[in-house]
Amino acid sequence: MKDTYSRGYKAAALVLLLIELAVLCLPVFGGSTAFLLLKGFWQHGNPLQHIAAPLLLLICPAISLFLLLKIQTSRTADTTDKFVEDLLPHNENTPADCGTLFFLSGPLTNQSFPLPAYTNVFLGRSSQLCQIVVNTADISRKHICLCYHAAQHTFVITDYSANGTYNTDGERLIANTSIEVPDGSVFYIGNKQTSFRLSA
Repeated sequence: MKDTYSRGYKAAALVLLLIELAVLCLPVFGGSTAFLLLKGFWQHGNPLQHIAAPLLLLICPAISLFLLLKIQTSRTADTTDKFVEDLLPHNENTPADCGTLFFLSGPLTNQSFPLPAYTNVFLGRSSQLCQIVVNTADISRKHICLCYHAAQHTFVITDYSANGTYNTDGERLIANTSIEVPDGSVFYIGNKQTSFRLSA
């Protein structure tokens, strides 16, 4: 859009420059140029209406200058914005900044879901509360929360469920308590018919 405006300003400036050349250099006012008419007004007091047209057309250089400055200012602003954008950190998560939840068993077996870095992702039965929905009766509406820590390649898991979340040793996670687990950790949820692996 900015490029379109820039091209429009440039075209308008060029048209005005052509008009200026015609007004200033060609005898377009009854055999006289704009300069001669203005000179006659100042030296001989010619009526103002005789020079109104050339006087208005002589405003064109000012308009052209304004348009050219507008183009330059727009380009400078674009360059500055691009420079600042390059300096600022990007919030978008690239694939390398995402962990993965892969279901090993249950209704979503062999399906995987991205876990954006440093973003809380909820898993549960409710589609209104959770990004990952497992619609079985043994899963709570908001069962667990997962957060991938990209710098350490670890995951933080918090259990909010009624039927529990279990590690591979069969130990139930303490409810409402966050723990950090390594890449490759496997968990069972609810009645243990659904399991998943966390991968960095």
